[in-house]
Amino acid sequence: MRITAKSAGVVAFAAVSALTLAACGGGGGGGASEEADEANKPDKLTVAAWMDFPQELLDSFEEETGIEVVVNRFPDGASAQTVLRNGLSSNGAGLSDVHLVELDWWTEMMAVPEDWAELPEIPDRWVDWKVAQGSVDGVVTGYGTDIGPLAIAFNQDMLSGTGLATDPASFGEFIGGEDATWQTFLDAGREYVATSDNYFVDSLTNAFQAAINLLPDAFEDPESGLPYDLAENTEVKDLFAMFADAAEDDISAGIAIGHADWGAGFQNRQWATVVTPAWMTGIIAENADGVDGWRIASEFPNGGGNWGGSFFAVPATGENTAWAIELADYLTSPDAAIDWFNTTGQFPSQLEAMSAPEIAEATNPFFGDQQVGQIYGDLAAAAGDSAAGGYRGENFAGIQTLVTDGIRLVESDSATAEAAWDSVVAEFNALGFETAD
Repeated sequence: MRITAKSAGVVAFAAVSALTLAACGGGGGGGASEEADEANKPDKLTVAAWMDFPQELLDSFEEETGIEVVVNRFPDGASAQTVLRNGLSSNGAGLSDVHLVELDWWTEMMAVPEDWAELPEIPDRWVDWKVAQGSVDGVVTGYGTDIGPLAIAFNQDMLSGTGLATDPASFGEFIGGEDATWQTFLDAGREYVATSDNYFVDSLTNAFQAAINLLPDAFEDPESGLPYDLAENTEVKDLFAMFADAAEDDISAGIAIGHADWGAGFQNRQWATVVTPAWMTGIIAENADGVDGWRIASEFPNGGGNWGGSFFAVPATGENTAWAIELADYLTSPDAAIDWFNTTGQFPSQLEAMSAPEIAEATNPFFGDQQVGQIYGDLAAAAGDSAAGGYRGENFAGIQTLVTDGIRLVESDSATAEAAWDSVVAEFNALGFETAD
């Protein structure tokens, strides 16, 4: 099967299978809710999200149930998070029937479990660690959507021009092969910029976030939930120094995804590599449209990991919680996961979808007809349970943003590596956290 490019530039496949609603249960999931009934069926349900929905998925749910699905769209996850935070603090005011909740701010949103409807278990649908992430004290409150197995996208034409690598195999060896670490990746970047007139990576903040995600408890104590004293957090400090030193060596353009100039950077061939979770492949294809040579490597520092992934959750204050649960189930069925992968490149957390030939055997013309789904599947398997990432308490997202902004200071030549760390620690201290012993 070959992927074709949609007119908008997002990589997409032709739809490969019709979605069916088993007992109003989401495409063979077994029926998540037994409480939804015709007498209480609403005319429409609302979903708050910031990503594109396959229209055929929404149409199919309406055809099967007679319920229109209206997507309340946000420009980004941060905007959706703000609205959700405000709604939860106002007894549900302004909330949608179903909310997409991103992993990094999941713990904060679930601080009061009673704010959320309990979702029936659906055995054997997801990888085990995704179910654990979407549960609070053993109760499922979120149905998993995608996961973000990590890879490196690189431009082999740019690398070939330096003589350092010519294809995915030689690029993998260039960054360290099977024994690749973040240090070997960054050292490869230093070697590249010494022989090239462009940067090695778009932004070190992306790579730094990926590295943070591999730490078992980056910022907070799993026992107490309290933040660690950042000044004494040697694991994070050492990681920060590694990436900040590379930023001082100018291996990065300092332009991360979401920056206004990110798309222009691809078109102007400003960098040769991007740390690329699976959900970013379609975004790269759109922004680098017309730029040849982009490929996905099979090697990743420290054996792989995960960045991102979300859940559909149902606020308990909603008027249509039973049918909202049906919709959350439907939107996370294996068939729905395949549909999303085909539309946006999001890699599924559903076991059946992961092994489906529509994903594993599909080729992607933008990435030189590579079997991108198979590559990401292998990287996810190699990462194993570590792909789940470490402990994320209520303050994880905020502290991560604070520390990542410190890397930006160095990238923009606004501070040295040492001064940037001191600034981050000072800002952390100013927040007045009670810290773990």
